[in-house]
Amino acid sequence: MDAFVQGILNPRRRRAAAAASLALCAGCAGSARSAPPPVHLPEPVAVPVTAIPQQPRPLVGYGPEILLPDAAATDAEVARVGDLVLRQSHAFARLLSADPKLALSAVDLLVFDVLVAQHARQFGIALAPERVRELADQEETQLRTQLQTEFNGQVSMPDYVWRIFGMPLETWRHTVELRTAQRLYQGYVIRYLAMREDRVVVRFMVNKDRAVLDEARAKVQQGADFGTLAMRLSEDPQKRDGGLLPPFGKGFPHPVADIALQLRPEQLSDVFARTTAGTERFYLVYCLQRLAGRDVPFAEVAAEIDRDLAQKPLTPIETNAYTLRWRTAAEAKTDDKPPAGR
Repeated sequence: MDAFVQGILNPRRRRAAAAASLALCAGCAGSARSAPPPVHLPEPVAVPVTAIPQQPRPLVGYGPEILLPDAAATDAEVARVGDLVLRQSHAFARLLSADPKLALSAVDLLVFDVLVAQHARQFGIALAPERVRELADQEETQLRTQLQTEFNGQVSMPDYVWRIFGMPLETWRHTVELRTAQRLYQGYVIRYLAMREDRVVVRFMVNKDRAVLDEARAKVQQGADFGTLAMRLSEDPQKRDGGLLPPFGKGFPHPVADIALQLRPEQLSDVFARTTAGTERFYLVYCLQRLAGRDVPFAEVAAEIDRDLAQKPLTPIETNAYTLRWRTAAEAKTDDKPPAGR
């Protein structure tokens, strides 16, 4: 199936293995107790996703009423202009007409959150309230430091929060705590699911001129540092980190992924070409290490993932890879369903 389930026994074989283990323990009564069989967790689920095309409301003439919200809406109120109530659905409808891409990005973010929530429930991933509060307090401390630097005590914290965010201090604190909890769930789920599969850690560089990478490859073979060359020669934003990518496994949506997964530690790839959006560019990859997948409950690695997130926060490339992988899997699952009546 997909890379998350490599090495995981199917349910029938798990039951057979458990029965064999019980029989072995029964025959060894009185001897030293054997280690319990490993706990194999189920494969991650792909929740069906159906994208509903968003349409602005139809035009009926071009009078000033096209500026007014739908009077029939009954969802939550967000503002009032005189006697006119403005609602959450009005805000989305206005955003959809003003900036459709941004509006649909908000929908994608909602889908992403639901996928994360489903995986969190499936694997028993939970937050420690004290950790959420600790991180939220850190954000408030940073804002207080910024306030002191800018105004040297001449503006109070409640006034500053109102000026910057347009909300009372306690409401802002609640918002920060909620956002912190959401980000923690995202980090826990994405890093935990990644940990369950075999992964590779690589650096890469990309350039439109093959000769540049041919020369770089020769220099690396002679002992030059790949990361230093990537910072100087690569035409990718990752070059600031020496071309370092987060650990990834199969299904990672990156031009170097298929080659990278074939490399051994300290192995350098040949220069190869990939065409993206109609443009051909050349790539060079260096493998730093390979990481074996770990089929362990979240509780056993929660502290490890927490430390990892503190040292290396979740990156957009990880978030995008997770979204693309599981939304694609979910859509494929929906497409595979037979028509009704069959």
